[in-house]
Amino acid sequence: MLKLRINPVVAKDLKNIRDYIAEDNEDYAAKTIKEIYGKFENLQMFPGMGADLSKRVSFRTDYKYAIWEDYVIIYKVSNEYVDIYRVINRYQDITRVFD
Repeated sequence: MLKLRINPVVAKDLKNIRDYIAEDNEDYAAKTIKEIYGKFENLQMFPGMGADLSKRVSFRTDYKYAIWEDYVIIYKVSNEYVDIYRVINRYQDITRVFD
């Protein structure tokens, strides 16, 4: 099984997601973050389950993406690692995370 690496920016992404949801429902916010981490583990076990990000953006990239509810997990697979790059709302412009 590949090792999992999480970009430090992902912690900020998840905090923002949790804070936004927690304004209405603390329990659901905690559940959402837990489920996103579960998705990271799924990607670690099955890294090919996502789609090529190049098909969704107007530039060539080695990143892949997986959608879980309203969130897009952007990641890259190498020989040893699944690198989680960002977690964003699916309605955000994905290209902006690469600026």
